[in-house]
Amino acid sequence: MDLQEVIVEIREKNGLSQEEMANKLFVTRQAVSRWEHGETYPTIETLKAISKTFEVDIATLLGLQETPICQSCAMPIQNIDDFGTNADDTVTTEYCSHCYKGGSFTHNRTVEEMIESNLRFLDAFNAENGTAYSEEEARSIFKAHLLTLKRWQNRA
Repeated sequence: MDLQEVIVEIREKNGLSQEEMANKLFVTRQAVSRWEHGETYPTIETLKAISKTFEVDIATLLGLQETPICQSCAMPIQNIDDFGTNADDTVTTEYCSHCYKGGSFTHNRTVEEMIESNLRFLDAFNAENGTAYSEEEARSIFKAHLLTLKRWQNRA
């Protein structure tokens, strides 16, 4: 189910008209109508309000079946604040907020620089996953994985 269908479902499940939903979210009825018709999308702040007001987790709201992975750094995107934003302040499910804001990448990095950045989290990763990768092992694994992600495909 995509976002526009989820918004309609939330509104109807709560027995609200577009006007009533708009009032709860401090937006116009026209905004709700445009979301429901897929003409525009709520901003990240409005998505937070929808999630909180109607007690809907962000993955469900965005119509996601599983936790998305940032297509730049490989971080699982689990919280609304972790999603990157497009130029129009709408959410992108492809990139995290650390890598992508306002429709552009936050850092002009090479694959090697991204690997080194990710290595800062190696101890936490090893602890969370019960692994004991050395920095060299992790570098090799990170590089192989990063090169499968959208940002890094066809780059070496």
